[in-house]
Amino acid sequence: MALTAESITTTALDILSRYGLGDLSMRRLARELDVQPSALYWHVKDKQELFVLIAKRMNTEVDARCPAPSDPLAAVLALREILLTYRDGAEIMLLGYSIAPDEVTPASLAVQSLGAETSQGIMAHALGAVAIEQNRNLFDIETSDSGEFFAAAAGRLLKSPAE
Repeated sequence: MALTAESITTTALDILSRYGLGDLSMRRLARELDVQPSALYWHVKDKQELFVLIAKRMNTEVDARCPAPSDPLAAVLALREILLTYRDGAEIMLLGYSIAPDEVTPASLAVQSLGAETSQGIMAHALGAVAIEQNRNLFDIETSDSGEFFAAAAGRLLKSPAE
């Protein structure tokens, strides 16, 4: 397999899913790709850029399910579902969002679609709520109704002030 930003991102997502964020290092990534760590830096500037690439890949999955101008509630529910499929998915997306929010925000939830306040609020809700849910799952804390609470809170955040 040729070493590309795409192959690096795919392998990083695999490591993330199997071992979690704590074990996602550039050295481990290089080992999994059977290259020297320095080879990664020809394609990915640093670990922060790797986080953005992973978050963009997750965002691509949301956009494929809910292309703009989809219903924002459907998009945020799809975002939650996709983040939950990856171990530490919310934490990775949060890191990517912190670094490059415009690049990792799903189109239906972007500032251009919702305005700055609503976009930032719904992303903060989604990333925070899913991060809490994923952390609770790590400690076997029951979260059976978290999907319902998430959807209800997201719906309230997305309602226009005139409603």
